[in-house]
Amino acid sequence: MSEDPSFATTSRPYRQRRSRGWLLIALLAFLIGIGATLAVLRYLAPRLGWSGSTQATTPAAQPTATPTPQPVAASALPILSAREAALAARIGELETRIVGLDTSARNAAGYATRAEDMMVVVATRRALDRGRPLDYLEGQLRDRFGTSRPDAVRTLIAAAQNPVTLDDLRSALDAVATPLVAGRSGEGFWDGLRREFGQLIVLRQGPTPSSRPIDRLDRARRRLDTGQVELAMAEIERMPGAASARSWTAAAQRYVDARKALIELESVALTAPPPAPVAPPAPVQAAPQSASPVAADPADPTL
Repeated sequence: MSEDPSFATTSRPYRQRRSRGWLLIALLAFLIGIGATLAVLRYLAPRLGWSGSTQATTPAAQPTATPTPQPVAASALPILSAREAALAARIGELETRIVGLDTSARNAAGYATRAEDMMVVVATRRALDRGRPLDYLEGQLRDRFGTSRPDAVRTLIAAAQNPVTLDDLRSALDAVATPLVAGRSGEGFWDGLRREFGQLIVLRQGPTPSSRPIDRLDRARRRLDTGQVELAMAEIERMPGAASARSWTAAAQRYVDARKALIELESVALTAPPPAPVAPPAPVQAAPQSASPVAADPADPTL
């Protein structure tokens, strides 16, 4: 079947016009898209913080410049001075409190030492009164009082090694009561008779105690019951048979010496000098402000 030449001639311009029309439509659509894109970018740029000029490539990072410190304004200097003065006052207050705490601690330690010394003395007295050995108290006495009162410490240690109690003194006095009242064993008949007749009539004033041996013995026993060993010794020494009671007198003397040593240690424990107070520190003074400007601190909220 052969093609009609007239039909081919008329269809070619039609196809060309149709191709041009599609090309114009595509170009028009492209331009419309570009315009819409620019309009949208212009609308969104202020909201998103975009700069007006866009660059295809990201610029190289610029080195961060170190900010140059600016001089503090003249109005900030009084604030800094007041702050420094307040800080100095606070430091001085803290130092004063520290000194007070240190002094209190020293005083408490001194009082604790006194209390411990007194407890050692009381325990030693109880051991001597009961006739028991000192044991660990002997070392405590040497450590605490050996330097200041060595004689008293030696007396107490010796008394504890050969203890004497009030019961021992009463029993020993009852054992030597007869020779004390009767007098010396070698006394002759006429001497004894003269002494007996001399005691039949005794002239004395009302408040003066009786000098009869039996009365002295009674007074000595009463003195022992009340713990007055020295007064009992004075009565025994004035009796006719005092020479026969020398062992009793020696034991009583050891008892008296031990109690005097205890009293001496008690006075030391109670009258020990307190620790010397610590001198308070010198008040902290604020440093003088210089006239040169001070660099401002960026982190300081007051500036």
